[in-house]
Parts: sequence; structure tokens; C-alpha cells
Amino acid sequence: MIDPRQEALAEAMRWLDTAKRRSLSAVECQRLVEAVGHAPGLLRPTVQALSCQRDAAAVDAILSLPTTVPGAVEALYSAFHGGVVRQWPDGAHAPALLALDFRRSRSAAFSEVLARAAQVFGDGLEWLSVDGREVHRIVLDARRGTIAGRAAAAALDLQWLHARLAKLRGTRLWLNGWCFDENAAVRPTVQAHLVRAWLGWAARQTATAAP
Repeated sequence: MIDPRQEALAEAMRWLDTAKRRSLSAVECQRLVEAVGHAPGLLRPTVQALSCQRDAAAVDAILSLPTTVPGAVEALYSAFHGGVVRQWPDGAHAPALLALDFRRSRSAAFSEVLARAAQVFGDGLEWLSVDGREVHRIVLDARRGTIAGRAAAAALDLQWLHARLAKLRGTRLWLNGWCFDENAAVRPTVQAHLVRAWLGWAARQTATAAP
């Protein structure tokens, strides 16, 4: 009789060996993650392998693992700092952007948060209606002109806003196509590192845009 755990271990080892020779596809990354679910001793080398791959398939796979696995947060940081964007099923890529969606709150500090968002982003503070609820959105979109200057000017304020908004129900952080909401396994303390990683990527776009 075949031991399912031994079979999963063998499959995980095969994919890890393959990852040493080439990047794994999205399907292969998920098969590796599923196999490692029955072979927790391979969680760390799995994260290490996916971290080296640094693409959308690897990020999706890492996000399906606990962020407590050693190296997981560092791998995500490296990916967003490198400008990795999500790939949709049709092969198209998500835009490189950072956005915060947040609802009106009865929190005593909300008026201060909203005022600061309006002061920093001006017309860039969008007002939306989602399912009958008023939703505010702030966006840094690499498609809207040179991103480096805008990201540098708003970096500290954006981190301040995220730290406070992430504690409120209904807040969603968008990074290059990935969404982190109140139910996400990636908690606000980890999200803060990813926000800094994205801002670091944005800051480097100056060199790219310069003649």
C-alpha cells in the first residue's frame, strides 16, 4: 500500500529538483505547494526555490503558504521590490500599481485619515460607490506618467495611511494585481513591508525614465 505522505514527499522533491533547472509554471508551482502540504519539512526549501524564481506564478504559490514559514515575507518583499505583476488566466498582466480602497468609518481617527489622504492625493483621492457603500480610493499607477516622483512625494504619507486604514474593516490593499483585505492571510504588519517594497521599486523607475 502506498503511503500518501511518502508519495507527496517524493512529488515535492521532484518539483524542487526541477526548480533548480528551470522556472516552474503556475500549475507546477501549485502542485509543489499541494505536495508540501503533506510534507511540511520541505516548506522552507520550497519558499527558497520560489523566491529565486521571482515571478507571478511563484508569488501566487507563496501567498498560498503561511507567512510564518521562514523566508516567506522576504520572498514576497523581493518580488514586489522587483516589480513582479500578477498574470491573469488569459495571459495578460495586471498593471503595476498600488491602491488603497477604504470605507467611511465611525472611528474617531477617521476624519484625520481622510483629511490627510485628501491633502496628499488631491484629485487622486477617488470616490466610488460599491454595493451601495461609499468607498474611497487612493492610487499610485505606473501608467499615469512618471511614477518615481509621485511615489517619493507620497511615500511617508502612504505608509502612515496604510498603517491606520489596514486596521479598519473593509480596507483593501492592491499591489500589482494582488488584493489583501481583512480576511487575507497576509496581515497588516506584513503588508507594510510589501508597501515599502513596492515604493522601493517605484523609486527606481527614475533611472529607467531618465534619458
